[in-house]
Amino acid sequence: MVERFKYFIKIFLCLFLSYFFIEMVFKIITFKNILEWSVLRILVFNFSSSLLISFILSFFKEKVVKIIILVLVLFSGIYAITEMGFNNFMGNYMSFNAAGDGIGRVSEYVLEFIRYIRLEYYLCLIPFIILLIIFIKKKNILTYTKYDYKQRAFLAVIIVFAYLLGYGTLIFPFMQNPNQIKSNLKLYYEPTLLELSLRQFGTNKFLSRDLVYMILPHNNESEIIIEEEEKQEEIIEEESNIREIDDSKWQELMNSETDESIKQLDEFYMSQNITSKNAYTGIFENKNLILIMIEAFDTIAINEEVAPTLYKMATEGFYFDNYYTPKYSCTTGESEYIGLTSIIPSATVCTPNTYRNNTYTDTIFNLFNNKGYYSSSYHNWNDQYYNRTVLHQNMGSDKFYDVEDLEIKIIQGWQSDYDLMVKAMPHFINQDKFFTFIVTSSMHFPYDVDSTVVRRNWDKVKNLNYSTKIKRYLAKVAELDKGLEYLLAELQNQNKLDDTVIVLFGDHHPLKMGLSELNNASTFNRYEGFNEDRLPFIIYNSKTKGEVISTTSSTFDILPTLANMFNLDYDPRLYVGKDIFSDDEKIVIFTNGSWATDKALYFSSTSKYEALQDGVTEEYINSINTKVSNWFTVSDLTLRKDYFKYRGER
Repeated sequence: MVERFKYFIKIFLCLFLSYFFIEMVFKIITFKNILEWSVLRILVFNFSSSLLISFILSFFKEKVVKIIILVLVLFSGIYAITEMGFNNFMGNYMSFNAAGDGIGRVSEYVLEFIRYIRLEYYLCLIPFIILLIIFIKKKNILTYTKYDYKQRAFLAVIIVFAYLLGYGTLIFPFMQNPNQIKSNLKLYYEPTLLELSLRQFGTNKFLSRDLVYMILPHNNESEIIIEEEEKQEEIIEEESNIREIDDSKWQELMNSETDESIKQLDEFYMSQNITSKNAYTGIFENKNLILIMIEAFDTIAINEEVAPTLYKMATEGFYFDNYYTPKYSCTTGESEYIGLTSIIPSATVCTPNTYRNNTYTDTIFNLFNNKGYYSSSYHNWNDQYYNRTVLHQNMGSDKFYDVEDLEIKIIQGWQSDYDLMVKAMPHFINQDKFFTFIVTSSMHFPYDVDSTVVRRNWDKVKNLNYSTKIKRYLAKVAELDKGLEYLLAELQNQNKLDDTVIVLFGDHHPLKMGLSELNNASTFNRYEGFNEDRLPFIIYNSKTKGEVISTTSSTFDILPTLANMFNLDYDPRLYVGKDIFSDDEKIVIFTNGSWATDKALYFSSTSKYEALQDGVTEEYINSINTKVSNWFTVSDLTLRKDYFKYRGER
């Protein structure tokens, strides 16, 4: 039997042993663990795919087969290396579906990206090198053998059985984790949780499923579990705290809806809890708001010596010290998107680009527009990475001003945030009431080379006891600080400082900094929990007393929190986030399905959790998993169906 199938078996062994070696190198380096059921699943997947490819290749002569084997094994190794490098470079994993900011920047910084490929990653090329040597040294290692109909039928049966076995690993009870946020079967059809998918399926199967999902998205509407949110018990609310919302028109629209997907979204949103008013409701009513998303805004930037104005705003304003910024696939663009909409970005695309033409009736722009504010937005670069010109207009910005509109001088490295503030101010300061959104760029990587901004502020940081990378970062922070100082001074000169609220949040931690360097400069352990993404969030007004808020919160909570503080007309049920000052539970949702609340931290890739309070049960973990899974599905469906195009006038 072996003799009859020698050609096929040799092809199979070349592929299977190579693939499985690459998978184990990837798993050991990335997840530090091969003692889990997913290894068996990966083995079976590679076994079945190697059988299928070997069956196809067995029809060809040895020269062609050798070339194809080498190409496939080389591609598999390079892909695994790229995934590991991408994670080391950008802090998340790569999906061909989500080709956007991350992949775009990697292509722009190719040489820099290569430097982030660690030496051990190249172990994935060992199978290719070995096969290349064998094929050169032993030219007759593969000898073509023609099989008859019965033999090929026998191989086809084995291949079908192997694929059925692989499918079985997705549903066999002993290979499932009851605490996993999404079942392996659902994950197989929708590999949108990249880290979890890579851990459960390996690089080769993830790649194939990623491509299939890109071409044929799985219909996931039926996965929304609609249930009434738990209401706070034994709390008798004052009538004045109840937020009244009239659903009669919405209910009428839902009853006449013929699109089942839209109707299901109606039912889900209406089932959510209406957050009550609280002591912070309306404390900033009728004041102006300047919302600033700061590039690479980290806790180490709060440095009195380097950035006195920023330090003043952090210590004299509301400072949220347990606030997280989850990194989604298009890091900057999607953090911005979350802050403006409180919608989870789609894992299959770069959301702010793909869905820029959607209807956005309930963004923070439009909430202020409905109150008679002038809304505008500003950035000291162009639309190279994100089409803000279109996106912001569709979100309700009266005008988006980029680096060319503002006539900001182009300098070496990223642009000056001081120049940004100086150039942006005249466009909104004379408005009666204004909402202004500003996206900065001075603190953008790289931190391992000089730039105009770094040289401009080097004297402020050169004697600090930090690494050169950290000092370059802080030099960029100093440039932002000059911009904030100018902003406060001009508001004071215009007698608008007391009537203006300034909110600062970041898009991500300093990318490519190196967590060890970041940790050395931090006041807390960045390796613990989700502390890599624990960043500052500041709400400042010159008339408000400083306060530290330790409630677990995230970028998703910015919109509903500000809407409550400014007493805007909004429906809390439409947002993933919650008003941070409310009694409702806040859930930080990370791109891989991990999450954090005041009670627990849940790590999606391992399906393990860390209790932060007594009384955390498996039931609690599963209930939050259900909510998180719901919001992923609902947000994706909302985007794909352009839901607010139909429900903007509820």
